[in-house]
Order: sequence, then structure tokens, then C-alpha cells
Amino acid sequence: MLWKITQNVLTTIVVLYTAIHWGIACIPGIFLVLYTFELTNEYILFYRATYIGISLGLAYVMWMLATILITSILGFIFKPSIDNVRVPFLSFTSVRWAFLNVIDRLAKPCVHHMVPSWITDFYYRALGCKIGKDCFVSSDRINDPYLVTIGDNSIIGSKVIITPHLAEKNDLVLSPITIGNNCLIGLGAQINPGCVIGDGAVIASRAIVPKYTNIPAGEVWAGIPAKKIKKKN
Repeated sequence: MLWKITQNVLTTIVVLYTAIHWGIACIPGIFLVLYTFELTNEYILFYRATYIGISLGLAYVMWMLATILITSILGFIFKPSIDNVRVPFLSFTSVRWAFLNVIDRLAKPCVHHMVPSWITDFYYRALGCKIGKDCFVSSDRINDPYLVTIGDNSIIGSKVIITPHLAEKNDLVLSPITIGNNCLIGLGAQINPGCVIGDGAVIASRAIVPKYTNIPAGEVWAGIPAKKIKKKN
């Protein structure tokens, strides 16, 4: 009963916060559109429609960038310094995790349109993700970035799902994921909590790596659940 009441209260707070978060992010774009309306007041209809249309497109881009920036700042401020933990859902750590998860989800629609780019690399790093040199991150589905490490020269394919958390009974379990140097994570693969992927390893497209799997360097894994299929030459 207590958990149900807590969940309903937190859901209400999240809805209100979402309106504020996205509303603030809209301000620069709204200013641009209103300014364009004012500026083109005496233009002929075709030119006015053209300028207003362009301003609306720019306003949408500005909303996405502002949302990413706001989330990056909040994520940087509130990101926890934790390793492997198991805590009850009704705990301070769980509430903090939930807040970071909420603001990350608010930015996800924007990140989706920006990957791969320096903008999303900045976003993930601000939220605590350790991304090495010359990496190519093409996924918008890196959850709990502060628990993810990606080594140098690694490639994270499109729609790859990296999730360092899971629910077990009444507990929240957070377990870091480490991806080594020169790794390739194929399209749509899924990496679960506690996985360690060695240098030069390859995870095939659509493969699902079970939780707490340790993949040695240079191996190729595929399938559901993922298993070793060969050693790289």
C-alpha cells in the first residue's frame, strides 16, 4: 500500500516536472518565432509564411538542443558516484536513480535525432559516461550513462541497448558495464548489467548478452542469449 501511494505521488510530480523541463526548453524557440512574426508583419503572405516556417523548424531544433543542455547540466550535478549496489526501491539511492532516469528519458527523443554527433557524446559524458578516444556512438539507448565505460576506438551501433540496472524482487540492482578498446557492438545488440567486454571483442547484431557476462578479448559472440562463436584472427 505504501509503495502504491509513493508511486502515485512520484508519477504526479514527474508529470508536472516534465511540463516545466520541456517548457523551459521551449523558451528560446518561442522567442524566435514571436520575433519572426513581429519582423515579418508587413511582408507579403508568401515571404511571411516562408520565414515563419523556417523559424518554426529552427525553434524545434533549439528545443532539442535546450533539452539536451538542461538535462546535461542536471545530470552532471546529480550523477551519483556508485559501483555495484543493491538497494530497496524505497531508498534514497533508488529515488535519485529514478530522477536521473526521468530526465534522461525527457532528452531521449532529442538524442535520437542527434546521434551520432559530438552533441550526444557531450551529453553522455555530462551524465557520467566514460567514452574513450575516437569512439563512434550511434545509439540513443545508453541507460544510466554514469555506470557505462566505453574504451578507445570502439563502435556502438545503432539501436544498441546498454542497461546497467535491473529489478530483482523488491530491490534495485545497479551494476556497471565496461566495454574495452577496439570493440564492435552490432546493430540492435543488448548489453545487460554487470557485463565486461574485453578489448577487440565483437558482439553481433541483435545479440543479447546476459547479465554479468565476461567476454574475453578478441572473441566474437552472437545469438540469444549470446555465446562465443569464434576467436578473432
